[in-house]
Amino acid sequence: MQFKKFRYGKIPALAAFAIATATLTSTGALAAVVCGPSAVPVPANIDGVYFNIVTGTGGTSGGAVAGWDINLYQTGASALYFFWPSAPANSAGGLAVGTVYQALSAGALIDATGTYSVASGGGGAANFVNWQTTNTGKYLGVRFYNESTAAINYGWLQLDTGAAGGFPATINSYCYDNTGAGITAGTTPVSLQSYSVD
Repeated sequence: MQFKKFRYGKIPALAAFAIATATLTSTGALAAVVCGPSAVPVPANIDGVYFNIVTGTGGTSGGAVAGWDINLYQTGASALYFFWPSAPANSAGGLAVGTVYQALSAGALIDATGTYSVASGGGGAANFVNWQTTNTGKYLGVRFYNESTAAINYGWLQLDTGAAGGFPATINSYCYDNTGAGITAGTTPVSLQSYSVD
């Protein structure tokens, strides 16, 4: 009898270990998606904000933000524009149709099959028409060079913009897949999602 008690007494411990291992494996599989809440306001001036998606940091000059991935700013025309780093070549940009940046809804695919524009303010307002207006809960799909992995990554910035040429503008949150795989707009890791049990 003593042997049976010992043997059966180990089953709950083994089951708990198996569940913990499965949980760690699931979490590890989801670790490729990296997100951050930002609440970074975009200053309505020519400097705007330079934002590094990997580190989640922003600043008012490219020199102040090592590895910046996007610069959101206002021109003399009082409208929102984007500016992208030029190196490495073909590693940056916003998801576009032609050169017109798209304001994506949740679920839109952002991956290597998309067209990415690097149009800036010098190209005129037409490329930014979808962002120089009121948007709430829309996403800018981006590709960028991840300095930590030395690979091109795909992600999104959730931006809210206002009616005055896109201002006020705020980066509310962002996510990207650090493996280089595509991501859908609005996708977040399970650990950041909330659920309720009825």
